[in-house]
Parts: sequence; C-alpha cells; structure tokens
Amino acid sequence: MATQTGYDNFFEFLAAEGELGSESISRLKTALRTSRLPLDVIITELGVATDIRLVELLSAYLRKPAISPTGSNEALLAGYNLDYARSAGVLPFEVVDDRVVIAMANPLDHSAISLNELYFEKPVDVRAATRKSIQDAVEVLKREAEAPPAASPLENQAMESDDVARLKDLALEAPIVNLVTQMAQLAYETGSTDIHIEPLSDQIRVRNRVDGVLQVVQTLPKPMLAGLTTRIKILSSLNIAERRIPQDGRMRLSIRGQEVDFRVSTVPSVHGETIVLRLLRHSAGVTTLEGLGYQAADIDRLRNASQSPNGLIIVTGPTGSGKTTTLYALIATLNRPGVKIFTIEDPVEYRMDGITQLQVNQDIGLDFPKALRSVLRQDPDIILVGEIRDRETAQIALQAALTGHLVLTSLHTNDAVGAVTRLQDIGVDPYLISATTKLVIAQRLLRRSCDHQALVSGERCDRCGGTGYSGRTVAYEIVEINAALKSMIDQRATEQALRAAVQASGTKSLNAFANDLVDRNVTTRDEVLRVIQQEPADV
Repeated sequence: MATQTGYDNFFEFLAAEGELGSESISRLKTALRTSRLPLDVIITELGVATDIRLVELLSAYLRKPAISPTGSNEALLAGYNLDYARSAGVLPFEVVDDRVVIAMANPLDHSAISLNELYFEKPVDVRAATRKSIQDAVEVLKREAEAPPAASPLENQAMESDDVARLKDLALEAPIVNLVTQMAQLAYETGSTDIHIEPLSDQIRVRNRVDGVLQVVQTLPKPMLAGLTTRIKILSSLNIAERRIPQDGRMRLSIRGQEVDFRVSTVPSVHGETIVLRLLRHSAGVTTLEGLGYQAADIDRLRNASQSPNGLIIVTGPTGSGKTTTLYALIATLNRPGVKIFTIEDPVEYRMDGITQLQVNQDIGLDFPKALRSVLRQDPDIILVGEIRDRETAQIALQAALTGHLVLTSLHTNDAVGAVTRLQDIGVDPYLISATTKLVIAQRLLRRSCDHQALVSGERCDRCGGTGYSGRTVAYEIVEINAALKSMIDQRATEQALRAAVQASGTKSLNAFANDLVDRNVTTRDEVLRVIQQEPADV
C-alpha cells in the first residue's frame, strides 16, 4: 500500500485540479483508514470519479501516459500468477529499455511495485489503467491458457451417430410429445412451481412441487426415459448427444392459450439423467403486498422506505421463499410515468408494463456486473437486481445506491441481520453497507390451513387434496437500519451483537411472526417447524 503521505500528495493534486473538495478528501481519508480496499476502488465507489477519469488524473499526476493492457507480452507473463494479477489490479505489459512496463489500477501502491521489482529483478515503469481493463485482459489470458485443443474432423463426425438420429425420431413420436405436453399442463393447472423427472432403478418418478412441497403425480416405465429426455432437450436447445455433464436451458410451451416459459436443468445420475423444469408464470400478474400477507402497518413502513430517492432495500430468504414476488410487489407501488425503473434478472419471472426488464445471459458474457454497469448508463431512478451473488455485483449495486439510485435486491440468508454479514463476507466494506442500506426483509412462505378441510371431515377435500393446506402466506421480519445499527456495522460488530440490538429494539422476529400465525390458525405448528428452524425459546 502507498504511504499516507503519497496519497496526501495525490489528494493535493486533485484539489489543485478542482476535482476534490475538503469534504471529499475527508471521506477518502476515513475510507482508507477503515477499509482494506485499494485507492481506485474507494474513489470510484464513493463517486468521486469514474474509473476512466481516475486513470486520466493518475496519468497526469505521474506524468506518464495511460496504458491498455490488451496484448500483454506472453513470454513476460510465463509463470506469473494471473490470480494475483486480477485481484491486485496489476498486469506486466512489456519490457522497454530493461524496465518492465506494468499496468496498475493503483499505481501509488508501492508495495505492489516493490513486489514486482523483486519478481522480475528489474526496475518497473508503472502506468495507470482501469481495474476493469486489467481484469478483462487477465480473463482473456486465462481462457487462452485453458482452451482445449480443437476437435478433429473425425471426432466431430463421431457425434453424428445413428444413436443421435434414433433419439431424434423417438422424441418426435406422438406418445412422447403428448406426455411432455400433459406434464406441463398438469403442473400449470395445479399451481406447481417445479416438475421433477427422476429416473429410479426400474421406473421414472414424476413429482410436482405444490405450495413448496413435492407430490408424486405419476410413475412411468423406465424405457420412456430416453425419448422423454430427448424431447425436453430439443425444446430447450440442449445437446441431446451429451449425457455426461449437467446442462441448463429454457423452453416455451403453449398451455390453455398462454405462453409459459420453463427453466430446464438436467443432471446425470446413476440411473439416467434427472430433469427439473421450473415454471415461470409471466402472465400470472404481480401479487400485492396485501395479497402476500403483509400487515397494513408494515406495508406503510415498506412504502415509506421505498419512497427514498436512493439507498438499498434487501429481501432475504432461501430459494422458494417468495423474494422475487415481494420485490415486484414493491416495484408495482413505485411504477409511475415520472420514474424510470430497470430490472436485471436471471431469468425474468414476471412481466410488468412501464418498466424495462433485462435478462442476463452468461453464454454471451452478459452477467450481472456487466448488465448493471450498462443499466447505470441509462439514467435509471430505480434498479431491481434479482440477486447479489458476488462481490463485484454487490460493489456496483451499493455504489449505485450511494450515488442517487434506489436499489432493490435479494440475498440468500436465514434472517435479516445475516444480510449484513453476508455482504461483508463477500468483500463489501462496512462503511458502504451502513451508508446505503435502508432496511432488510427476511421472509418465508408457509402453507395456509385449509378451512374447507374442516367442513368435509371424513371425506377427501377437493380443495387441498387431503393435505390440510391450501395456498400460502408469508412470515417475515423487517429490520430498519437506524443510526445505532449503522454505528455497529461501521465497527464490524458480530452477527450475534447485531441480532441482540435488533431484538432489544422491539422488532418482531421471523419466529415470533410465524408463531402468531399459528395462534391465529392461519397455519399449523408442524408447517412452521418444517419451514423455519426455530430456537427452542420460540417454539
């Protein structure tokens, strides 16, 4: 890391250039003292300068031209640790006059300079470059190093075997075509969220997930597996000849006059390929917060928080807990002509007029970070990021929340406080979390007790199929990040300490809310124990 004096000289240069005021310098110095992030990341995340403008300023300060690291000398990089290059934002480029020219995102980092001089046993000539350009160059180098040799014509020809032709014919036969259509139709009509096609030793088991629970709907003869698998792969544009590795795709079917999309996943198992189809009900409409089960006072709290012109709102919970539904219910309250709203999702699960929806596509390199950067250039007011999965997405999202955008997103954590520690675990600095986060919602979906079941005791209830449950409601907790919690986050308080502070503030926990639903006969104790891992004192 550069010395504080070295940074002070650079800050004085920026002030002289009219780029920084005293308040911005104070914020930068505080962030440098409390953060492990490099200078360039802190400057861009605080909105002091864009990465491109920062490179221009660093070049002027160093009195050396900037550099694009594309096309780095491969011989120079032989044996060089590319993982280090990516994380440190440092990439050797070429040797000129017995000096190693190095692209650096933070060319004031004297420890990195010394390390490279020691490695090459030569003096180095540092040049400024954006961290993104260095990371992109490293990824190209890594792909080239890992690229498999091209397949020979004979190997390509071997894939066009008689077996593949036979599978295609089998998949087009009427019984298989009708079977896939009937499976999809049954799932759609019963409100299923997923279809699981599972080959066993002597048969195929088909289960649908209804209200969060898997139910066996049919068993099929094992010989039908090849045709069934191939039919779904053809509809999903997957490789029908590949059975050794998992594949992911999407397909669309027309059911009862509605176009229904399915997310498709295939995984090889000892008895054949198992397939899961996730139904994406675009035409189902967005459920309201009231319809989900949120109480009137809490809906007012959520709406007040979402009226803020900037900041971060997080919804947490495991897969299938209704996070996306809640986010869209919030978006629906914000959707008006004077506001520009973008969503970035994988995949887009609801269609909504009046907003712009973008679906990431890893196959063409359109991941969450790239999509989010592009959306920020479109002058949005509100951004929905379907899920924060990595540090890069988190950093861009929180920076957007810090610089005039309202950002809504989801995380996979067990409770609301866990969202704070999850962001810290993936590398987000506490000062960014405390400065941006407005509130965190943790939620679960619980099956509702079937009222009709009690009226038909002794008979099988048609409404719930004899399960005793019909439909689902939400159990939740809402944690507003107040001044006390912000201070604790800045001081890197433990998750236990944060949770104790939330409980002391009187916030109703997820467990307590679920127990209230049991007391009101909305759901059952068994259902709460199935969905929520409760502490003994809460049961």
